[in-house]
Amino acid sequence: HQGVDFVLDKRRLPGAQVEKIPNAQDLENAGVSVDELSSSFRANFMPAGMPLIAQDSPIMQNYVMQAPSSLLSPMFSNLPNIKPEALRVASEEAQKLRRKLLRGANVLIIQGGYSGKRFVYERLKELGVNITIMDGPESIWKAAAEEGLITEFAELDFTDNATVFERAMDVVLNMEQKFDAVTTYFEDAVALAARIATALGLENNPVKACDQARNKRITRQVMKEFGLPVPKFCQIMSEADIEPACEVVGFPAILKPVFGAASMGVTRVESKEDAIAAFRKVIKTMRVEEDTIWAQGTEMVLEEYYDGDEFDIDILLFEAEVVYAKVSDNWACWEPWFQEIGTNCPSSYPEDKQAELVKLACDTTLALGFKYGVFHVEVKYTTRGPRMIEVNARMGGVSVHECNLDAWGVDLVEEHMMSVLKIPIKPALPEKPLAFFAETAINAPYSGVLNSDTWLDEFKKDPRVRYIHYFKPKGSKVIGPEDGVPDWIGEIRVVSKVSVDDGCYLIRDFMKQLKVPIDPAVEGVTRDWFFPDHMHPFHGKDS
Repeated sequence: HQGVDFVLDKRRLPGAQVEKIPNAQDLENAGVSVDELSSSFRANFMPAGMPLIAQDSPIMQNYVMQAPSSLLSPMFSNLPNIKPEALRVASEEAQKLRRKLLRGANVLIIQGGYSGKRFVYERLKELGVNITIMDGPESIWKAAAEEGLITEFAELDFTDNATVFERAMDVVLNMEQKFDAVTTYFEDAVALAARIATALGLENNPVKACDQARNKRITRQVMKEFGLPVPKFCQIMSEADIEPACEVVGFPAILKPVFGAASMGVTRVESKEDAIAAFRKVIKTMRVEEDTIWAQGTEMVLEEYYDGDEFDIDILLFEAEVVYAKVSDNWACWEPWFQEIGTNCPSSYPEDKQAELVKLACDTTLALGFKYGVFHVEVKYTTRGPRMIEVNARMGGVSVHECNLDAWGVDLVEEHMMSVLKIPIKPALPEKPLAFFAETAINAPYSGVLNSDTWLDEFKKDPRVRYIHYFKPKGSKVIGPEDGVPDWIGEIRVVSKVSVDDGCYLIRDFMKQLKVPIDPAVEGVTRDWFFPDHMHPFHGKDS
C-alpha cells in the first residue's frame, strides 16, 4: 500500500511519527483536495479524552453487571501448573514463564496508532499474542491484518462521539473471537479502551483514572486532594477569564489547552497582554475542522511556570504496585514553543534528586487510580523541588521503548501486555546500565527551503550512531521560530557503551560544526542551531 502523511495531523510529531494513510496518494494524484482527503479519513481518528459515555451510565452498568471483572489472569487456565506466586520475582526464569503464559493470548487493541508503532505489533507477534486492532475504515492496520502482522482487523467509524462506545461493543460482541484483554498503545484511545475493557469484564485501569489523567486541570485537583505539590492554576473558558487568572497565577505563566496532545497550543506568557494575545492566537487554531482533538472542548488553563530541568519517568504497575520506574533526561525546549529537542537515558541527574522525581511521578500515578500497565510521566525539578507536568496512561512514543530496552533491558511492550493480562510482572534489572542512549530531534533554526538531502550523512561514519532520519526532503519549505512552531527537519539517535556524556556530547559536538542546510526565506534572516548548552545535561560541564 502506498501512503502519504496524515493530512489532519497538527500535533507537531516528528516526521517518523506521522500517520500514514493507505491508497491516499492515488486519490491525491487524481486531483482530490487536501480538505476532501481530510474529510474522508476523519472516521479513523478520535479526539483524546473526548466526552464518552459516563462510567455510571445505565448502559455501561448493564454491561458491567453481565461481565464483572476478575483479578485472576485468564491465561493461567491455559497453564494451570504455573502459579502466580512463582512470577512475583525478578529473574530470567520467571520471565520465561511469563512469556509462556503470554503466548496464545487474544487481545483487542483499540486504535493501532500511527505507522511508527508497527514495531509494537511486530514484537507482540514474536511473543505469540493474537492481536485484533479496532480502527477506522482507512486505517493502515487493515493492511497489517491482510499481511498477517496482526490476527484480525475490526472496522469502526470513530466520528460520532456520543455513540462510539455502544457501536464498538456491538462490533466486539458480534465477533467470533473472545478476548483476554483490551488495551491500547495510543494516547487517543485510552479512555475508550478502558470503557470497553470494563464492559467486557476485563478491567485493568478504572475509567475514572483514565479520564482524570486526560484532563490536566482535574489531574491537578486530584493531586491537591492527595497533598501533592501543584502549581497555581486557573480555568480559562473565555477571554474574560484571563485578567482574573493572571492576578491569581502571576508571571511567568503557561497558557495551555486542557485536552491538547504533545505541545499543542502550549505558550509561555510574561504579562497580561501576552496572555490575551496568546489566548486569541491559540483559540483560532482550536477548530474541529483543523484537528478532531478539539471536539471535546476548548477549555484552557493558565498555570504557574516551572523553572528547572525536565524529565520523563517510565513506570510499570501491577496491582497498583510500582515494579519499575526509571528516569530519562529531557533536553531544554526552545521556548516559548516547548518543542522537544532531545533526550538521554539513563539520566545523569543526581541520584537523590532522581529519587524525588520518581516518588512524585509514582505517587501521582497511583493517586489518579491506576493499577496496571505502562505510564509515561513528565516531571520538572524546580528550585522548589519536583513538580508534575502530566501523566500519560500509555507507553511513551518516539524512542521511549528503545531507550528503556537499551539502558535497562526492559521491554515496555511486553511488560505492558503481561500486566493488562494480569500476569504478574517484575523486571530483572542490571546493577548498572547496559548502554547509554541519546537522541536529538533537530529544529529548523529559521524559515526557508532545505537545500540538501544528505546534510546528516557525515554523522553515519561514527559507529555509535544507530540511526539518522530526514523528516523533510530537499526543496521542502520549513518553518523557523520567527514564523511559529519550528519544524523538525531531522533526527539522530546514538548508543554509547561508555557513558551518558559520551553519547550526549557526540551529538552536541556534531551539531556545533554542522552547517544549517536552509536557504533563508528572508535574505539575511539566519541563525545557528539551537542547542541547550545552558541546561542539564550540558550546563556546567566542559565541552
